[in-house]
Amino acid sequence: MFEMEDDLETFAATKVRGLSPTASDEDGPALKAALGRSGVLCLRMDRPLLQDEFESVAALFGPIKDPIATTRDGEALRYSERRQTIDSGFVMTDEIREKLGDVTFGGLDDERPGLFETFHCDDTFTREPARVTVLHARNLPASGGGPTCFMDMRAAYELLGEESRKELEGLRVAYSHNNENAFPPRRAASGPADVLEDVAHPLVRTHPLAGSRALFLDLDRATHIESMPVADGRGLIRRLQDHSEAKAPRCEHEWQENDVLVWDNASVQHKASGNFKLGESRRFWRHMVSSECPV
Repeated sequence: MFEMEDDLETFAATKVRGLSPTASDEDGPALKAALGRSGVLCLRMDRPLLQDEFESVAALFGPIKDPIATTRDGEALRYSERRQTIDSGFVMTDEIREKLGDVTFGGLDDERPGLFETFHCDDTFTREPARVTVLHARNLPASGGGPTCFMDMRAAYELLGEESRKELEGLRVAYSHNNENAFPPRRAASGPADVLEDVAHPLVRTHPLAGSRALFLDLDRATHIESMPVADGRGLIRRLQDHSEAKAPRCEHEWQENDVLVWDNASVQHKASGNFKLGESRRFWRHMVSSECPV
């Protein structure tokens, strides 16, 4: 039986030890409840997981998402593999740039395009964005590769005050994969998935299990707020992000070998840290867990 170290006094990842790599469905309810409370779980594993083991662990949090979305022409497009390899230590060379052509990854680091060092949520450019992200360390630099940082968007919402919260009711943020007007210093990403349909999600999101409410926004993909003049809506999005980064509680996860980190995109934003040497490997496996449309 696994053990949980759950700190309810502060915003911090709940540590889970002793979870079997072949965990049973019976473990799911307790883990999902803990994720609903804290927003972030760290599963300390004794060894690297095999693919079927990683899939089994990820599925404890819900159905694993098959990354297929709808294009503007109504066609289905696979925009990623079911299990992704996230290589934030990957170094972009001039030769690779030439082969990729017009493909750009966004982020802030021109040489390491897999490193995203601004707070964001995953998968917001799809109609049913993944609610849970599951990341398994496969190869870390000697330093650990820097922490993954989290910000509590539930607290960010509560810290707005009652009148400000009322003004946000019913507002919906529009998102696009090909966000040509990314919020500086963020940079627009572009690639084959640019043909995906534009979508919109509530600016305030209610958690489907915990019932908590949180600000839900992603400046990497957000374009404007529906029913508002574009400039006004973009100004509001920027102010809410600035408010969150200035006032919301944060925590950091220092990676250890074999860790599985799980976070709830309906409750938190996250970002990577790039304080490891250029050329060092920092590789993860990732599964995303499906969800209904945000409400």
